[in-house]
Amino acid sequence: MRKAFIQPNKLSIPKVSLNLKQQYPVIFAVTLCFAAFFLSKAVLFEAIVPFFLPTMAIIFINHRDYFIWTLIGGVIGSITLGFGELTIHLIELLLFSLFMKTFIRKWPIAILVGVSVFLTQIGWQMISYHGEPPTLILLYVGYESILSIFMTLFLMQLFLPMPALWTASWSLERMGAALIVLATMLTATNNVVWNVLSPTYIALQFIILGSAYVGGATLSTAIAVLMGTIISLSHLSFSGMIAVYALTGLCAGVCKKLGRFGIVLGSSIATAFFALYDATLPIDKTYFSALGVATLLFLTMPKTWLMYWQRQLYPNHEEVLLERQRWLTEKVTMKLTNFNDFVIFMKELVNDRFGVTEKQLTDDVEARPLSPCESCYQFERCWGADKNEMEPLMQQWLMAQAAGHNASKLQYDDKIRYKCVRSALFLNALAEFVSKQQLSGQFQHGKKMIALQLKDMSTHIDSVMKDMTNDTVSFQQQEDQLANRFEEIGIDFFQIDILTNDPGNRKIVCCIPYKKTQWETDQMVAERLILPALQEVFKEPFEIHQTVKKTKPYAHLQITFRSAIRFTMQYDVLSISKNNTMYSGDSHAIFSLNPGLTAIMLSDGMGHNKRAHKESRKLIRLMRECLHHQMSPETAMHTLHYVMSLKQEEEMYATMDFALVDLQHGKLWSWKAGSMATYLVRGREVTRVESASEPFGLFTSFSVEAEQRSLKAGDIIFMCTDGLFFEDMPWDQQEKLLRNSLLQHRSLPIQEICPQILNTFRNDDQPIDDCTIVCVEVQHKTVDWSLFKPTFQEISQERMVK
Repeated sequence: MRKAFIQPNKLSIPKVSLNLKQQYPVIFAVTLCFAAFFLSKAVLFEAIVPFFLPTMAIIFINHRDYFIWTLIGGVIGSITLGFGELTIHLIELLLFSLFMKTFIRKWPIAILVGVSVFLTQIGWQMISYHGEPPTLILLYVGYESILSIFMTLFLMQLFLPMPALWTASWSLERMGAALIVLATMLTATNNVVWNVLSPTYIALQFIILGSAYVGGATLSTAIAVLMGTIISLSHLSFSGMIAVYALTGLCAGVCKKLGRFGIVLGSSIATAFFALYDATLPIDKTYFSALGVATLLFLTMPKTWLMYWQRQLYPNHEEVLLERQRWLTEKVTMKLTNFNDFVIFMKELVNDRFGVTEKQLTDDVEARPLSPCESCYQFERCWGADKNEMEPLMQQWLMAQAAGHNASKLQYDDKIRYKCVRSALFLNALAEFVSKQQLSGQFQHGKKMIALQLKDMSTHIDSVMKDMTNDTVSFQQQEDQLANRFEEIGIDFFQIDILTNDPGNRKIVCCIPYKKTQWETDQMVAERLILPALQEVFKEPFEIHQTVKKTKPYAHLQITFRSAIRFTMQYDVLSISKNNTMYSGDSHAIFSLNPGLTAIMLSDGMGHNKRAHKESRKLIRLMRECLHHQMSPETAMHTLHYVMSLKQEEEMYATMDFALVDLQHGKLWSWKAGSMATYLVRGREVTRVESASEPFGLFTSFSVEAEQRSLKAGDIIFMCTDGLFFEDMPWDQQEKLLRNSLLQHRSLPIQEICPQILNTFRNDDQPIDDCTIVCVEVQHKTVDWSLFKPTFQEISQERMVK
């Protein structure tokens, strides 16, 4: 059996929780004690007592922790019948215990109980009658054996093993078994009358009224006939009362539509009819008093109790469908709300912030680059095959324009004026040509960015559609999938609870049987069978978080599994500014997206003042917002480049070095936009991770690709801005110097590597530019077995050096 974890918005049939069951062990023990008391003294046909051993056998098999309580109640009930009956019952119990030690223990429990009763009674009667018992006595022995077999079957239906006793639904078969057991218990109180109050008649009338409310005429009539027959046959008298009970149940059920008072009125009509029809029936003050007390209890009984049994026996599938529809509506509404927020964010980020004015649209229409040359009479002299003088000059002018060299551009302007007779028109057309190229580049990149955004939007919509078509894997479906997988590989379990289901942060509880002699085997089942099954279903590694032994209400192991974070990371950030100010053009951010995924951002603004600091900080803030709105990293990089390319006059360029460290699977993803290379140090090797992409907003065209690397324990990830390096030293020498320094200091604590790298290049000199260094060390996640731990222990730090 299994039990699902319930969430507020999740559809499921409520079940009794494990904690709730643990609060009532005493109540359950007392209930078994009283049940054993009444069953052990129940006499049928005024001669046989067949129910002591079935009760003891079922409790011994299914609820051994409560066997002592049951034995106490059974022994007390047997004593009320005499010491001879107590002796017979104890011999039957002893013989059953001996059978459980032999090879015939594999027989059905009901057969063992019947054989034990039969052999004990035969032996006892042979001794009592000196080897010649009467035929009637032998017939009673046979009756007692058969009845004990049937009672064992009924008790098996009622007292199921843990935890099915609490979680199994009340089917018609189980309800019938419970009614038979209850009727048998009532036979033991048939002669108990307090003044004019009979517990047996009160309970019988109350059950008939309650069954009429729950199931109508069919259920109430069946229950009335069943219980009336058992009570009447217990003393072989008043068999006419069976008809009284049957008609009472029928009339009460027919009047169900009139409510509780109608049910009471219907039962009263049946009683009045037989009281006037047959004076020989025992319909006296005791019977009428029982009917009155049962009516009072029925009218004051909370409606929720009656509705509970009605839902158990006759579940309303329409209510389940309505509840599921309500849950689905709430879930789809939440998804649509998230999608709407995502669309609003994209609109504010791109469309609303950067609009196209009417003047720009007019300029685009009037722009005709290089049109003066096409109508010039000296076109052949400037652009002809023999005298191509303007094309190289134009290419040099374009290169100077792209590089932003204003001095060179002015020189080429003078050369164009010297050679061209329409220099003013030509320069204007050339400027328009450059503008058109930029707009074309922005248009191409905009199309790519919109395509990526639509891809993310389609992901959102696909998620919504899956919820609407019920294809989304819910907790219940995944629990069923796990249960089926456990059954396939032969794992015994009681329940499976999925507490959290976020990728990389899942938490699952499994309860498996526990035996003191098989502790190592139980642990091996969890480590070698359950863990691979979880990894197969959820496609991620798991670990055993906690194992707890439970003895109440039944012995089991409660094992908690969670997503395995196999690596931990320590990092150090060292940042210095050029002019020893609080404002550095570099900005950084290191934060966790989930327990197994950490994001690292490093941005370098163009300059080393407050404006550069503001630009780099804004870029990191926008990047975090993109990730917060569930945008993929590639889409976020293209979107931010498009935003920065539409910059205003007061805005500048900025680089972006973005990395994701997967601590669950041990992977590194790196996206770069004009930033310096990332270096991965592993042992005696240094691997360079780089990209040729330009800074955000520098050019109209932009492309970015993710570089992926596998991580191992002891790897060091080194990221920095260009302020670390020299201006007058060849790049090959500087990279060799950095590699040697990383290898030389790799064994130092992570907090000491950044200062050593900085001293290698700066040697405490005045920095020539803003510089930021990020150093990350990845290690295996291990258990800290130390008994002493310092109070203030920092595994990461950030320092600002002025």
